Amino acid sequence: MEADKTPATPADLAGQVTHPDPDVGLRAVVALRRLLDELERLHVDNARENGWSWQDIASALHVSRQSVHEKHASRRKATGKES
Repeated sequence: MEADKTPATPADLAGQVTHPDPDVGLRAVVALRRLLDELERLHVDNARENGWSWQDIASALHVSRQSVHEKHASRRKATGKES
C-alpha cells in the first residue's frame, strides 16, 4: 500500500469510493470524511462570525444545538474565536 503524493480532488475521491479494491475505497472514505470535517469547521466559523446562533447552525446542519455546540465551541474557545 503506497501513498500517492498528489492530493486527490473531491471528484477523484468520489470516484474512488466505488472502486472494487477495498483499500482504495476505504482510503477515499477517510479522505472525504476529513474534507467534510474541515468544510464544516470553516462554515461553522463563518456562520458564528456572521452572527449565527448555535441553533441557526444546528438547524442548517440538521443536528441538535447541543451536538453542534459540543463539537465546535471548545475548539473555537481554544483559538480565541469564542468567549
